[in-house]
Amino acid sequence: MSSSSPVIRRKAKYVVGYKDGDHHIYQDGEVVYQDNTVIFVGHDYEGHIDTDIDEGNALIGPGFIDLDAIVDLDSTVLAFDNQPGWKKGRVPSKNWQRRETYTPEQLAFNKLYSFNMLLMNGITTAAPITSILYREWAETYDEFVTAADIAEQTGIRAVLGPAYMSGYSVTSDDGKFSMRFNEERGLAGLRDAARFISLLENDYSSRITGMLAPDRIEGCTPKLLRESAAVRNDLDCTLRLHSCQGPLEVDMVDALHDGKSSIELINSCGLLSNKTLLPHLQLLGGKNPTEDRVHDELQLIGQAGASAVICPLVAGRHAKYFSGLTRFQSAGINIALGTDTYPVDMIQNMHVGCILSRVTEQSITEASAADYYRAATIGGAKALGREDIGRLCRGSKADLIVFDFASPFTGQLFDPITTLVINGNGRDVRSVIVDGILVVDNHKLKNGNDMAHLHAKAQDQYQTFMGTFPERCPGTPALDEIFQPSFRTTQSPANA
Repeated sequence: MSSSSPVIRRKAKYVVGYKDGDHHIYQDGEVVYQDNTVIFVGHDYEGHIDTDIDEGNALIGPGFIDLDAIVDLDSTVLAFDNQPGWKKGRVPSKNWQRRETYTPEQLAFNKLYSFNMLLMNGITTAAPITSILYREWAETYDEFVTAADIAEQTGIRAVLGPAYMSGYSVTSDDGKFSMRFNEERGLAGLRDAARFISLLENDYSSRITGMLAPDRIEGCTPKLLRESAAVRNDLDCTLRLHSCQGPLEVDMVDALHDGKSSIELINSCGLLSNKTLLPHLQLLGGKNPTEDRVHDELQLIGQAGASAVICPLVAGRHAKYFSGLTRFQSAGINIALGTDTYPVDMIQNMHVGCILSRVTEQSITEASAADYYRAATIGGAKALGREDIGRLCRGSKADLIVFDFASPFTGQLFDPITTLVINGNGRDVRSVIVDGILVVDNHKLKNGNDMAHLHAKAQDQYQTFMGTFPERCPGTPALDEIFQPSFRTTQSPANA
């Protein structure tokens, strides 16, 4: 911290500080920071101030941490009302000759668009995810060097690593699934991922860190999983592996690995540790789950110190959810959050998560707004092994958001956290600071990008992307057979 750097104080009706191991609300509070570090949170700072900003009827809190942040133009939304998914391109046809359906420039644009969208929604730390359903294989080293450059330019704090795999699922015309493997290609992807992490450590700012990201577990051979665990231990880095996500995964893991469940396979390959992120965890216990088997798997995860990354919005859209906040916490499992779909709105995910938790457990006390707010902040930080983000206290990083209670759409203010979670959304995030730098000011990006321009370009690119679905669907149906409108539509004669 430079003594010549300006000291900035922001005041607001509510400031979410961190005290005695949990968030603490300072009413009419203030947060003071210099360079990228918070130096005071509370009331009546007595030191020198260079810039004093009163945010008024607002909440200043830590930035959100998204550990399954989509940095893609989301394809999952196309299946929301177009089912079954396997007929609509969610699993590629076995007859499809895999190819890249985006150019390198288009892949880079997707990340530029998405990193900025994350920032606009108050997400200051992101571990990206993209779909590889439409890819020639998986993500690449060069692609993620570009992603790291874009993350630097936009100002987001990012945990990056190219996804790699040793196989992928395909479907026949009658909906039967099978796998195609190339183990050596998966091992080459792991080597590239390790090389990429080393590059980040040497050539990028401390905001950009690396992780290993083996893709869906059914597409990873035991050798790839074991070697990923070894590299993770050597590099002392985060590893994320999607697990217990859906029936296809459960069936494939059972068939390929002698009746093991996903968690049993992960554990047998040495992957469970306090460096492991496990998104979803919706279908514990394998193909033939029992209460005892689910209990044992929860104990394995908790004892290893691995973190669950729950993605409420995408889970609810697919009529699934994990089996209980209370149950996971009782097993000692840290819970973090991911968005994993559009909109990349952590506040909406917190709200939906509360609702789904209460419905699935049939208990109105199963989950509170505070539970999910912790998961979006402290939980994400713990999953990354960090005590300097996800909270605002002396010595923490100056990653903070300003949530606007002055907007009439936030309704009546009673408790600031509950009001934010159940009445708010990402569009109510007015300003965002990452590493002490103002990156969003009054809903406008400060990094040189224009969100309206990015939005228009993304729409054009998405229309082209949708046009690639017929070649990947079983039977190569016409586009209007894959995606049918909600209601009969008549075009203007001028556009016919």
